[in-house]
Amino acid sequence: MHNLSLRLRSFAAALLALLIFIPLTAVTLEQAFNSSLSQSMLQQLRVQSLTLISEFELENTDNQAVMPEQLYNDQFNIPGSGLYAFIQSHEGVLWQSLSTLNWQQQPEFIPPDTGSEAFIEDFLMQNSYFLYAYTAEFETDQGYQPISFYILQDKQVFNTEKSKFANTLWNWLGLIALLLLILLLVSLNAALLPISRLNKQIRQAESGHLKRIDQRYPPELEKLKSSINHLLDTEQQQRSRYKNSLSDLAHSLKTPLAVLSGTANLPEQAKEPINQINLQIQRQLKRAVAGTTSTFEQAIPIKPVVDKLFNAMHKVYADKHLTLNQDIHNQNLGFHGDITDLMEILGNVLDNACKAAAKQVKLSVATSQSKLLIYIEDDGPGIPKDKRQQLLERGTRLDSYKDGQGIGMAVVADLVSAYQGQLEIKQSDLGGAKLVLIFPTKV
Repeated sequence: MHNLSLRLRSFAAALLALLIFIPLTAVTLEQAFNSSLSQSMLQQLRVQSLTLISEFELENTDNQAVMPEQLYNDQFNIPGSGLYAFIQSHEGVLWQSLSTLNWQQQPEFIPPDTGSEAFIEDFLMQNSYFLYAYTAEFETDQGYQPISFYILQDKQVFNTEKSKFANTLWNWLGLIALLLLILLLVSLNAALLPISRLNKQIRQAESGHLKRIDQRYPPELEKLKSSINHLLDTEQQQRSRYKNSLSDLAHSLKTPLAVLSGTANLPEQAKEPINQINLQIQRQLKRAVAGTTSTFEQAIPIKPVVDKLFNAMHKVYADKHLTLNQDIHNQNLGFHGDITDLMEILGNVLDNACKAAAKQVKLSVATSQSKLLIYIEDDGPGIPKDKRQQLLERGTRLDSYKDGQGIGMAVVADLVSAYQGQLEIKQSDLGGAKLVLIFPTKV
């Protein structure tokens, strides 16, 4: 969740809200519609019951029900119409509508109390029915007798209407949800557009195409813009002061050392320490300057640097007739740093590889998981595991590298570390040593 973009987080939150809101809305509307249909059905059956009560008569002689042959509502007169009526006393059924002519099963009713009504929304027999019942009292010779009136309405029409409403509701809500998603995406893109513009300008500043972020942004982002511009200005000023101070230091040390080295009758044993001091000063100055280039800077193409170094190595080691191979498939691979530092790193490593190589040296460049990988291999005697760390220590020189002061690889290690990189020494498939330079890439 922490790695999700703001756009994806906002869209996920909106989608979750829709997934909760749309079904809840549909369920609420369905229940409201069903309740409304049920109440409407109750009113209709209540009216039908009053109609039956108004047309019903009870003969006092034998307590027989007297009803018209044809009722006002034709559905009571048509068998299987879906609307059925029963009139019942405590002795049994007194009358039933012609619509029940084909019924083979006599329903069992529970009469409500006198003067009360009952409404059952799911009265089960062979089918499901609405049942409305009402009990009224009629005067007879034996006194008042309760008579119950039952109206049954087949639920098939009700269920059909409910299904049609549900289908229509879900179709429209689905369309509304789709339109809302589109609207949310458009609104989200419009809301995040300033952030995208700011991100684009930051990338341009990283690549060296912009010195400052100059576009106008909403008030919420203006403070961030000011902070980034302040950071850029401060970094530029610090780098300028740092380089100037180092340049002054290098000049102030260079002249006294040159005078000291050129002193007449300088003892032979003093020349070596003076040379070492000079090398150490160069190394420490290089170490201080390394990695001080701005992170907001365009990457340096690696291949042109490798081509120059290969040409130099061919000339320096012409007598060895070495084969120098490079494997850089992507011509756009670059090093985020100072070109002088890159020349220093690759120059030292290639020089040591050429010294150790018998016939072949290979340089490869690749990227993996936001890292720049540079491999330098040779077919020389290799470097024993127990001596690999020594090669990176100050002033250490292995027998494979007979020339030099042993400073080169330590400088390489310092430069790589200054760029938050790593230097690894392994065994090459060519038979010799394999040095791996690992640098983080700017995203």
